[in-house]
Amino acid sequence: MEENEEDFKLLIRKMMKDSGRIARRSPIFKKDIKDFDGIAKVQWNFAGTYAYQIYETDNYTFNIGEKIEDPDVAIRILNPELATKFLKGEDMGLNVASRRDYKGRFKLEYVAGHKEVETHRGKKKQRIVQRYLTARAFNDKFVHPYNLLKLPPFQRSIKMDEIGKKEEYGVYVPINQSLGTYEDKVIPYKVFEHFIERTSNIILVNTCGCRAFHDCQNHDHSLGCMYMGDETIPLLETEEHKFKIWDHQGTSVTKEEALERVRRAIDDGLIPLLGRSIGEASSYGIKDEGHFLSCCFCCSCCCVNGRAVTQGPNVKMNQLARIDGVSVSVDEDLCIGCSKCVEVCVFKGREMINEKAKIDQERCLGCGRCAEVCPTGATTIDIDDMTVVDDLIGKIEKFVDVRDQKALAD
Repeated sequence: MEENEEDFKLLIRKMMKDSGRIARRSPIFKKDIKDFDGIAKVQWNFAGTYAYQIYETDNYTFNIGEKIEDPDVAIRILNPELATKFLKGEDMGLNVASRRDYKGRFKLEYVAGHKEVETHRGKKKQRIVQRYLTARAFNDKFVHPYNLLKLPPFQRSIKMDEIGKKEEYGVYVPINQSLGTYEDKVIPYKVFEHFIERTSNIILVNTCGCRAFHDCQNHDHSLGCMYMGDETIPLLETEEHKFKIWDHQGTSVTKEEALERVRRAIDDGLIPLLGRSIGEASSYGIKDEGHFLSCCFCCSCCCVNGRAVTQGPNVKMNQLARIDGVSVSVDEDLCIGCSKCVEVCVFKGREMINEKAKIDQERCLGCGRCAEVCPTGATTIDIDDMTVVDDLIGKIEKFVDVRDQKALAD
């Protein structure tokens, strides 16, 4: 162990005290602790040194060198070097080791960096991954790895009120027919068509990682992500223009094939999401300089963004936004209190109050899932002016340019 035993315990003590300050001062944690029914008991094992924390609505206690009875979750970081990094507050990320049914056991991975590997098309960056943390939940307070982010030790390296970088932007484009068409085309198709017609390269992933991981029974697994722009070209490893992302294959496609993917996704009831996500590009070893457009086709049951919001801290994801000019409302006279809209909302934008559906307008992203499932038409999604489609395209283009940059320079 790089740190001697006494220094190591000092690091643990500092982490425990820092966590207490967050628990006492953070308005986000005041909401998070309610999700734990007002108390969360956490048992730690840092490379053989035990400690525990008890978070309560109005109290916080900890102890080093002892175990606690009946913990809600037990967390182990057995690698001394990685335990030291975590205790010092370094950002370890929350990369979940692949496992569909967690059954109360989580394994997290740490991306230590990237290495260059030789491919058919030259050198390519590959992630260097270490498994660093395991956790076991003993009740339903911790049902998903993202629940761990509600605990202050995982928040020390994150400015919780500034999640989402200013240079990132993502938006869901609702497929609801009630919004009408723009130039005789449904709105999401028109938006995608604009970027597909202008891009230098298009890559389709042949399997949606989210739906495959969760074994989705409601939507087509083959409708995976789409990526556009110059910075997608390094993903191509072979002369056949095929590549591999994790366990899924992808390929470079024509504009016609890309538009067909959009049609199929809309017909399947999937909500398109597109924008600039620097983290997604970097996860493939790509340095994002504004020419990597990420496009997903999301279902409410498996969407990773939705799980991050519903299972993670009660903080708004600032890099995702509702389309300007789109409004969502509920007619309480028509609402029968069935709560179907709450069940499909993956952004905590809905709740039932006095047996009526209510919308949290700050969290609602206007994806339109609620309007699709409402049996009485009580929930509606509207657009005030079709010019917002052009405004949306312009806003996305401020964050990412999918055009052939070499051609523009010539």
